Amino acid sequence: MHAPHRRKGDRRQAATAARAAPQAVAPPAAARDDAPTDLQALRDECALLRQRLQATLDGTMAGTWDWHWPSGALQVDARFAEIVGLILPDLQALGAADWHERVHTEDRAYRDDQIQRHLRGELSLVDVECRVLHREGHWVWVHERGRVLQRDADGQPLTLYGTLMEITERKELEHQLFDAAHTDRLTRLPNRAMLLQRLELAVAFQQVDPDERFALLFLDFDRFKKVNDTLGHAAGDELLQQIAQRLRGALRVGDVHGGNGNAVARFGGDEFVVLLRDARTVDDAARVAARLLEVFSAPYQILDQEVHSSASIGIVMGEADGRSAEDLLRDADIAMYEAKRAGRATAVFFDPAMHQRLARAQAMEAALRHAIARREFRLVYQPIVDLQTGATTSVEALLRWRHPELGSVSPSEFIPIAEESSLILPVGEWVLHEACRQWMAWHRTIPERTPAVMSVNLSRVQMHQGDRLIAHVQHVLDDTGMPPSRLQLEVTEREVMRDPTHARALMDRLRAMGLRLAMDDFGTGTSSLGCLRDYPFDVVKIDKSFVDGLVANPDVLAVIHATVTLIENLGMASVAEGIEDPAQAGILQSIGCRYGQGYLFSRPVPAQQLPGLQMAAPLPA
Repeated sequence: MHAPHRRKGDRRQAATAARAAPQAVAPPAAARDDAPTDLQALRDECALLRQRLQATLDGTMAGTWDWHWPSGALQVDARFAEIVGLILPDLQALGAADWHERVHTEDRAYRDDQIQRHLRGELSLVDVECRVLHREGHWVWVHERGRVLQRDADGQPLTLYGTLMEITERKELEHQLFDAAHTDRLTRLPNRAMLLQRLELAVAFQQVDPDERFALLFLDFDRFKKVNDTLGHAAGDELLQQIAQRLRGALRVGDVHGGNGNAVARFGGDEFVVLLRDARTVDDAARVAARLLEVFSAPYQILDQEVHSSASIGIVMGEADGRSAEDLLRDADIAMYEAKRAGRATAVFFDPAMHQRLARAQAMEAALRHAIARREFRLVYQPIVDLQTGATTSVEALLRWRHPELGSVSPSEFIPIAEESSLILPVGEWVLHEACRQWMAWHRTIPERTPAVMSVNLSRVQMHQGDRLIAHVQHVLDDTGMPPSRLQLEVTEREVMRDPTHARALMDRLRAMGLRLAMDDFGTGTSSLGCLRDYPFDVVKIDKSFVDGLVANPDVLAVIHATVTLIENLGMASVAEGIEDPAQAGILQSIGCRYGQGYLFSRPVPAQQLPGLQMAAPLPA
């Protein structure tokens, strides 16, 4: 081939450019002599970097993959092959499409979407957890992470590089913890938290489709307390389990019109809730309620005795009327109490005209406004003991109310009314001041027997008005002389999660004052690992519902053991609530639970009885 003809002007321009261009200069002799040394140092540095990278991968047990995007070729290392049970040559022969086929069908769409979003630049990397098929036929959970390393001139991906880690154990633990948090441990039915999720979903569907209707049935079992009082808690537990079995048998997944969103849950105590997503009419709901009443009319065999416990059912129809899930539960609960008043063993639909319960609530609210001034409130104290030594380490202050006409009013009745009316603010402030005053009185008169910590419960209303709470706590500390480190405030996770950001900020302020914080009722359905990890608790109190089945049920033992281990490993102190017999205390002691509270040690007692308190039964050796 010939060189192209160059015009005279071109030659002149080339000559000018040649003169202007800098001339190549040979490096000094010394630099040439050092070049091999520099190259060797670079090679050594690269080798060290490779060793560090491999050590990091070995430490994380991660495999690596290299994906040539245009061809679909996938190169992997030996650890990658080990994770899915294949020998390296087998996987080297696989392409990206073959690997895609090994991904669980339920996970493919999400994985593909994450990859495409990364390729489009919407995500900085691919970060996916999915299931893949192991050579032996089972599924393993893996965590894939990677990103594009090279693109062509048009910006199209050429190669992607990433890592693969097996996370099967973590996923199994997450599943167990989720199941523990959303399943009632006694009946194995969904619990309150799960029911609320499904009910909120039903309400959300109504917002999209106003013609959507459903029914909510609130069941409370008559004479259940009598079974507990006469035959014991074990008999009560057996009754609840048989009730759950009857509910499963009486309700079909497709009740009433073939829908698949129906649910039954244990709501707490002897309360159960049934959500009928496919009940379109009052007649549909009434028909199911009638069937349940018939099922529960038959006697139970408990400890070789015949026991009767019929159900009172409150029913509310879910319609597009703006009511929330909590509103619907409240209305169904009101209707259930109307069913009890109507003679039990019956079903009553909620009617806004139901005034009896509201009238009592209004009367009670009026009485609460004067209860402090009239000295109708008093505090009782329940010890919290060291499970190793049996010594009382702290006490919980509990509020009691004796009305001159109504008599002793249960806290479960008047506390909700006080919260709804905001009367809980002055009541809670009185409780805090009185509890601190009492602790200081013990400290002055019997310092050697004074419990180390006074624990006081906070309500959601007090937490919501954080500035007022902080100011009152400081006032109480100043007025009584109570050392901040001796005061512990208890909150439930459900109240924390109403407004997590506000709650965390409030807790940080309380901790800055030197106070201790405890999470109460852990395990009742709304607790989570996130709450334990993300909030500055000193103590986690394991709910009585965990402890009840501890002796008889190995599954409960496994869950509570894992729970205690988790709490203690996070640097918090574990307290088991509701301990009623030495066997429970012995098991809790053996699995590392630090403290206990319950009738085994003492019922809540007046202040004057606490300093000389003797345990109801000795701890097992």
